[in-house]
Amino acid sequence: MIFDFHPSELDRIFGADHVQRVPPEAAIAAGITGDTRSFLVENGLPDNDFLTFPDFRKPGVAFRKVSLEDLGATWNLPESAGCWIVLGNFEISTLVLDTRTGEVHQLAEGIMRPIPLHGDISSLVKTIAALTELTKALPEDYEDDEEALENLQEDLDNLKRFISSRDTRPFADEHSEWVDIVTSLGAGMWG
Repeated sequence: MIFDFHPSELDRIFGADHVQRVPPEAAIAAGITGDTRSFLVENGLPDNDFLTFPDFRKPGVAFRKVSLEDLGATWNLPESAGCWIVLGNFEISTLVLDTRTGEVHQLAEGIMRPIPLHGDISSLVKTIAALTELTKALPEDYEDDEEALENLQEDLDNLKRFISSRDTRPFADEHSEWVDIVTSLGAGMWG
């Protein structure tokens, strides 16, 4: 894993009731193996303001495979997309996990090609956790406070540098949803 996590870290940031640990049988059924499966089962996926994940607290919830029949004719997908599952959704794009490699990609309408987003699941969750901690610390009317916006921009730049020093993908592509989110936050247009 790119980032080390202890399960209690997500519980501390999001609250234990807002961390969904993936049932082992759901991970196995989706074909998730190795460190990625261990991470999802032990650490889980946090409820957050940036993207949604399947609600594994409900019975019968499962990951679904990316349908090559539905996307193959219009999307420029690699052959490995046959091993991809839908991990969750941003507001305007889909997050997929390559079950073989553990890499995370974004599928955005209009671009019609996958965007490499994270080297592994720990990078995704670290990005969510770091951005969540930043947004929780923002004053309610931060968009009207020039000093708060300057401090926030510095914090966002530090966050991007820190994440990118271990995984260059999250902020590398101009079409990355993370680039839009960080830009909106820094401009005072979030929330």
